[in-house]
Amino acid sequence: MSVERLGDWPQMKLKGKVALITGASRGIGRSVACGFAREGARLFLVGHVDRDALDGVLDEVRRIGVAADGGLFDVGDHREVRRIADAIEQRFGSLDILINNAGIIRPTPLLELTPEQWDTTVRTHLHGTFHCTVEMVNRFFKHRRAGKIVNVTAPAAVRGAMGVADYASAKGGISAFTRNAARELAPLNIQVNAILPVARSRMTDALADYFGRLTGEETASRLRDLPSPDSLVPSFLFLASSDSDYVTGDILVADGGLTL
Repeated sequence: MSVERLGDWPQMKLKGKVALITGASRGIGRSVACGFAREGARLFLVGHVDRDALDGVLDEVRRIGVAADGGLFDVGDHREVRRIADAIEQRFGSLDILINNAGIIRPTPLLELTPEQWDTTVRTHLHGTFHCTVEMVNRFFKHRRAGKIVNVTAPAAVRGAMGVADYASAKGGISAFTRNAARELAPLNIQVNAILPVARSRMTDALADYFGRLTGEETASRLRDLPSPDSLVPSFLFLASSDSDYVTGDILVADGGLTL
């Protein structure tokens, strides 16, 4: 991804806004972080285990010209999420946008799933989305009666797949959580939406390897030929900006028609 300075952009949709992006070390989170930086957002970026990757994204968005901070946290742990909120308050004083993107995947046949893997997957995706939403709304959004929350679901949440029962169940829960949270938070002028994205990432590469072993390279090659996560940035930007002030409880499918 090329780095462009803020001065090269005539109009910035997120100028003056502060955005928290989880799962920001690579893939979709990295692309969204860079896209939001080009639109003027100040950023707090959260990774989980790879400090070098997170530092690389922080360096990239700072070169664009925005203030950025972040760190490694486990969003599935409410105590860790409170630490994220504390750090945002200390660094920026407020928050305007929450992107719940953190996730993991380890393709495994249903009958080989362990309770430990199920718990870890659901805790990261679904519990993490819940913890971040409730903490950031109570800490920042509720008092100002404004905020944007964008969750991330997946095609496996709406159609059957193989090897991803834990992941699909967590993503399906996120879709339901999105609609319920949108209903409850609407009186506070907080819009809650989700994106169902399809783009190449570490997750789709893991699925490609898994399906390649099961069904051959034709299926795997389709997953490896997906577009870059950069193609998803306009969808995230729409739901994070004032362009979507009249949109809430929606699941925006950004897949180029691949799941039709």
